[in-house]
Amino acid sequence: MAPAETALPPSRCPLWRERGAWLLLAFLVLCYVPRLSDLTIRGEETRRALVAREMLESGDFVVPRVQGQPLLSRPPLQNWLIAGWSAATGQLDELAVRLPSVLAVAATTLLVFSYARGFLSPLGAFASGLVFASLGQVVELGRFGETDALFTLFVSVSLLGWHAGFRAGWPRWQTWCLGYLGAALGTLTKGPQAPVYFVAGVGLFLLWGRCWRMLFCWGHLAGLALFVGLVASWQVPFQRSVGADAGRDIYLSDVGHRFLDASWGSFAEHFVAYPFELWACLLPWSALALVWNRPGFRQAVGSAWPTVRFLGVAIVAAFPTVWLPPGSRPRYFMSLYPCIALLLGLTIDRLAQAAPDAEWRRIWPWFLRGCGVTMLVAGLVVLWVSLLPVGSWYAQPVVFAGLYAALSLAGAGCLWWLALRTSPRAWSVALLTIAGFVGLTQVGVLVTAHQQTTPDTIAKVTELRQMLPAGARLHSLNLAHHMFVYHWGDLPRIAWPRNEQEWPAEVEYFCFDVRDLVGREIPVDWEEIFQVPCTKHREQEHQMRVIVGRRRGACAIVPEAARAN
Repeated sequence: MAPAETALPPSRCPLWRERGAWLLLAFLVLCYVPRLSDLTIRGEETRRALVAREMLESGDFVVPRVQGQPLLSRPPLQNWLIAGWSAATGQLDELAVRLPSVLAVAATTLLVFSYARGFLSPLGAFASGLVFASLGQVVELGRFGETDALFTLFVSVSLLGWHAGFRAGWPRWQTWCLGYLGAALGTLTKGPQAPVYFVAGVGLFLLWGRCWRMLFCWGHLAGLALFVGLVASWQVPFQRSVGADAGRDIYLSDVGHRFLDASWGSFAEHFVAYPFELWACLLPWSALALVWNRPGFRQAVGSAWPTVRFLGVAIVAAFPTVWLPPGSRPRYFMSLYPCIALLLGLTIDRLAQAAPDAEWRRIWPWFLRGCGVTMLVAGLVVLWVSLLPVGSWYAQPVVFAGLYAALSLAGAGCLWWLALRTSPRAWSVALLTIAGFVGLTQVGVLVTAHQQTTPDTIAKVTELRQMLPAGARLHSLNLAHHMFVYHWGDLPRIAWPRNEQEWPAEVEYFCFDVRDLVGREIPVDWEEIFQVPCTKHREQEHQMRVIVGRRRGACAIVPEAARAN
């Protein structure tokens, strides 16, 4: 398994002169930029933004904090990027929170395209990048200020960057340093999954190929030294500030949530269902993977098998980390989606090169026709529910619904017409048609649907400000919900008092996260004056809200009915 075993010689054309690269950039702009700020900051986005704001206000960029308390959830690389953009523009808004994710998706797409040029045709390389950029889950999460897109970029740099160097015969120290650079940045973004994925994937690949010299060499030590140095540059001052226990918990606290329901039944259910859930999240492109069970297709892979082995080993090495924990979701495997996209790009590449009479090539016209039918049905359904007198949650403005239906019809007709065309241009148009439909559905239909189902937290916070008397100071018992804190601003925190004597005399107006009522009481006489929803779904308002109260005097225990709500 020597580095020279590749399917095609690497492309000599600079990336910026590749037509496929420009088409991918155009798709990224059209799919990820429009309506980027139309949805209010939601979910974990407000937590990321709040940490960045407190870093800018305090000048402490080492310890992530919320309301002055260390937040032991994720290392701070994403918060640094948000804070940097906010400092440069003077705004901590939706764009500042989400731009790092958009840029990470763009960089990952171009990385996949560039890597694929080393073993696929121009069509196959273009297909690989487009498949990744148009996966429904990537389009969704790549437009939000979550860590998934950044983490995917850095894991891809570690795995694909390392293998590109190995395949091209770079000096070993450069190959290992690039791999460990991506692993270090991934660690500073989300935690230990990045080095685990890199070491497990690359290690198993080298052991399988018996490349002992590549595994045990001074260049490998240089890469390890780079990894340790980068992580330690933040980890050491962080632990000095908050202690060794916090240094461990910031990596493991979120991972532990995946094992909260650790019954045998939940393990078995997740073990069976997760592969199908993941396959569904990779639709429509994952349908093409069915052709791999045909012996004739596997023979057509030919000289690309060394690269296929590496990608397959990387996927298999990482899969148990999401397959076994019962609380794992498909999005947790998004960091390996670039490897899957490359295998799907190879699939499209070999289908395009197959003889017209090859039995396994028939999947392509059936795939295009299936996508066409799906597009047509989706357009008609959206138009129908938008015309109903009782609107559904995904009902659209009638004008847009009509336009969406018309474009769906045009796209379906285009795919049926292209199903039997064999030119590379026809295949590229078909790929862009499918990807464009995915992007239009996300940017058009789903963004509007989310707007209609999201509580107006900003309006509620504004109403609360107007309700409180002039000069009144609001305090939170323990940590308030991060969405409320982000929109409210300065919110002093006090420890939950155990009795009336511990209640600060100056605190009259206070708030608390409704989830903190479980097993607690408020040791003063108080009245509820307001509620603020802190969720992105209306059906979760009762579970995710902040209650605002005013102290009256004597001790009062929270009623059981209030705790139940």
